[in-house]
Amino acid sequence: MITESIYKPLMSAAILLCGFLHAPAQQPDNSGIERHNFMYAGEGKRQQMFIVNEGKVTQKYYNPDGRGEISDAVLMTDGNVLLAHQYGISEITPENKIRWSYAAPEGTEIHTVQPVGSDMVVFIQNGKPAKAVVMRIPELTTVHEFQLPSSEGVHGQFRNARLSSRGTLLVANMGLDYVGEYSVQGNELKRWEIKSPWSVAEVEKERLLVVGKNLVKKIDRDGNTLRKINTADYGLKSPQKAVQLKNGNIIVNEWTNEWRTVIDTANAPVQAIEITPDGTVAWKLRSWKNPDLGPSTTIQPLDQAVNRNRMFFGHFNGRQPRLMVAPNTPLGTGRGIHPGRVAWIHSPGIAEWDGKTGLWVEDRWNNQSKADAMVREAVMQLTGQPDAKKAWNALFRHFNKIHGKGNRGYRAGESITVKLNMNNAITHHDTIELNSSPFVTLALVRSMVNDGGIRPADIILCEPSRAITDSIYNKVYREFPGVRFIDNIGGHGREKCEYYPERIVYSSDNGKLARGLAKCIADADYLINSALLKTHVGPGVTLTSKNWYGATDIALEWRKNAHNNFSQDKRHGRPGYKTFVDFIAHKDLGQKTLLFLIDGTYGSRHVNGAPAPKWQKAPFNNDWCCSLIVSQDELACDAVGMDLLIYEWPEFPSLDFCDEYLREAATIPSTKSGTIYKQDGKPLATPLGLMEHCNQNLGYTKLDMVYKKL
Repeated sequence: MITESIYKPLMSAAILLCGFLHAPAQQPDNSGIERHNFMYAGEGKRQQMFIVNEGKVTQKYYNPDGRGEISDAVLMTDGNVLLAHQYGISEITPENKIRWSYAAPEGTEIHTVQPVGSDMVVFIQNGKPAKAVVMRIPELTTVHEFQLPSSEGVHGQFRNARLSSRGTLLVANMGLDYVGEYSVQGNELKRWEIKSPWSVAEVEKERLLVVGKNLVKKIDRDGNTLRKINTADYGLKSPQKAVQLKNGNIIVNEWTNEWRTVIDTANAPVQAIEITPDGTVAWKLRSWKNPDLGPSTTIQPLDQAVNRNRMFFGHFNGRQPRLMVAPNTPLGTGRGIHPGRVAWIHSPGIAEWDGKTGLWVEDRWNNQSKADAMVREAVMQLTGQPDAKKAWNALFRHFNKIHGKGNRGYRAGESITVKLNMNNAITHHDTIELNSSPFVTLALVRSMVNDGGIRPADIILCEPSRAITDSIYNKVYREFPGVRFIDNIGGHGREKCEYYPERIVYSSDNGKLARGLAKCIADADYLINSALLKTHVGPGVTLTSKNWYGATDIALEWRKNAHNNFSQDKRHGRPGYKTFVDFIAHKDLGQKTLLFLIDGTYGSRHVNGAPAPKWQKAPFNNDWCCSLIVSQDELACDAVGMDLLIYEWPEFPSLDFCDEYLREAATIPSTKSGTIYKQDGKPLATPLGLMEHCNQNLGYTKLDMVYKKL
């Protein structure tokens, strides 16, 4: 093999990341290479790649003996470049040395490649069948693969694929006219219909930039078009890839077929154009001599070089959040009939929404009988009782005993308030967004009445800070018209929530954080905290402890509310006071709770929007979470919910140090932050429960987690 090098050594990887030279606006006829610093490669007769820095070619790789066209190239921060050249893939060093090379098997083609850590790559191998392959390098050993849906002709099946920030694989299925997202297990998580998609890349805020036939589209994960460029309007006939710059401009590559076109350097075709958000052409690249860059497929800005050590595909080079407490390091003292017990009930089939048709709250997508069975089984497993009637009685007797009310059960006239999580509801109309399940809520009320012997008139379903939607109200009211409904806006059978002012005294300065408390919460004899299983961009998770925030006198519009000391120090993990601990310790919140419940029938990777995606890992196996988590110990309950979210989506960025509030609550009075947490002005002397993280097999040592599959 012969290589030609005019490479000028870059002093360090930092120089590779020096970024664009954002020159003043230029006329559209500017065609030079001076405007940007970039890596360039394309599908042409010559197998070559260029690094352009400060208007000069600083590296040229050329393989005159190479077979196939370069369909994909990836510049990495170590200066190496991955090349996919139809009949194989290679890694090239800054000195133009081939670090390793893999030849595609006979009858197959490879047009895309991505790094996975320092010792693996993932690529799509067109063929019969087509498949995604994870390969260890430089050994060239396959460690994982799965088949992909594909069209008949091998050459036209797939072009570019890219790893996402979620650790999934985004694949442009050119032959079948869609972009698909795949888990490492090979399950299709999402599909976007695009005519002949050539490439796909993730840009800011998990949005996608897709190049298809005669268009470039920027879409969100719901498929909504955020920006559309009709490439024919700019004289482009064969766009292949596009890249978004930091200033919002988009560079679109225009491929020229060297096998069918004789290049006239005096009237050279455009190789790429840069388009501003308002549609103006800021740059047209024409460089067919001095230097001759050849046909254009890939332009990658140097300041977008990929750090291979941060690239992961599922568990391959998988990211794990940094936590305050190591696995199987229990802290605190368990609470409940069986101290520190958490019952996890798993019932596949309770939730069956297809993720796109109608609303997830519709009856056709949910199994009410399974929800009923889950709630009954949950209280039985939690208490160790043989039936739900005895289980509810045990819960009430234990609660009253530790609260100085004697060894007795529920009495008629005592009120039980259920705090729902309707954080995504500001009207009574149902939406696609994830809130408390109407099926779990009805199952809970059914069990409270039919098994627990509680009068419907003693039950309140409340959401003081948001609205209780029709699906919950109608379902419960039809069967139990005596149940009261209290929410933030009132009307349509719901009572408007009233508040007691200044009922929450924080253990540290919390600025303008709400201090009023809903009367339906404060006046209740017993509480049930019915939370959801979701991540959160702030504190990392939103479980039972954060659900208490909705019991305060906050505004319906969340932007008007303070959120002091909710989130942890995600960068350094420095300890600090946490508001949630005061919620857990409050006599009218955490300390008045009969049952903590986390509704994971769907579960979601995001706090807002529709539930998504389906859960990939065992025991879920590309299904919804279909789970219910209950406990008498709030810390233990949140610890298990947190562990399930970390287990399924460890890459979620806000999970770093998300367990700080649990560590604070479990180490009272000797907290790492030094905060003296108080109840009614008196310093707390004992932990508020037991927290422990599971090991990689979801196993605990002191936390008593009982798993039951129905």
